Amino acid sequence: MSGGLGAWIPWPVLVTGSVVAVVAATERGVPAVAALVGLQLAMVVVVTALERVAPEHVSWNRPRADLGTDALHLVVSGLAVSGALRALIFGVTPSIGLWPARWPFAAQLALALVLADLGSYLTHVACHRVRWLWPFHAPHHSALRLYWLNSTRMHPVDMATTILSSLLPLAVLGAPPNVLAAFDAFAISHLMLQHSNVRLRMGPLSHVVASAEFHRWHHSSVRAEGEANYASFFSLWDHLFRTFRMDRDREPPEHVGLYDGEVMPDGWVAHLLWPLRQLAAPRTGQRAPGSDAENRGSDVNPER
Repeated sequence: MSGGLGAWIPWPVLVTGSVVAVVAATERGVPAVAALVGLQLAMVVVVTALERVAPEHVSWNRPRADLGTDALHLVVSGLAVSGALRALIFGVTPSIGLWPARWPFAAQLALALVLADLGSYLTHVACHRVRWLWPFHAPHHSALRLYWLNSTRMHPVDMATTILSSLLPLAVLGAPPNVLAAFDAFAISHLMLQHSNVRLRMGPLSHVVASAEFHRWHHSSVRAEGEANYASFFSLWDHLFRTFRMDRDREPPEHVGLYDGEVMPDGWVAHLLWPLRQLAAPRTGQRAPGSDAENRGSDVNPER
């Protein structure tokens, strides 16, 4: 599966299968949490195997003293922080009861994904353009390779802002539990594939779906390439706000990481403390990656 049709198969099969499996399990009385944990474990096995069989880059399969750090990010940010915040949001947020519960289930799921992705998109852009937010987001971009565990390589503050901005609208509108379970199934499978080292291609569909091919440009270590493609689910938001970038004449970059040769110390504790040290340090003329107008328009075109 080095390319061609084979590179198109994993995303629709695994994402659709994940949603169908979780919906079917919950309809049979399986608790949503148990179904989603089972899904996540299954996806880890499948995606890890695909990364070995059909990697985007063989170099990304070589550990760079990052497995332990990324595993801790998964446990702390990916499970503890996100799980606690999700329970809090849907446990205490008053609903105004405007959710369109009579819509077909697929339409409700699509609405949940679109609304959550808009909140995530706006927060993601802010993390790149607001000076005091960028240090909390930088650990995610400090990865020197992309593989499935990168999807939760996030500072707890970064994870919290993303969860709040994406899930609060759903809680306020009153999205029902079955829609939320399907939403979580889509997010788990899609984001894992989006950050994976699996050779995936979606062709023109990358102009609609925030595919792995689309997202790899965002992780480029070149500032002009990385300040683009902020959406998590739907690249249509990047088209709408003119932050879309996928060069026609070449593949997404293999070299990923922080801009301008900046290097972040290894280790979960170092990542945790990095924002505090950056914010406490005297300003030296450095700026958030996309804070200048030149990075907001001239470097990013709707299509190249």
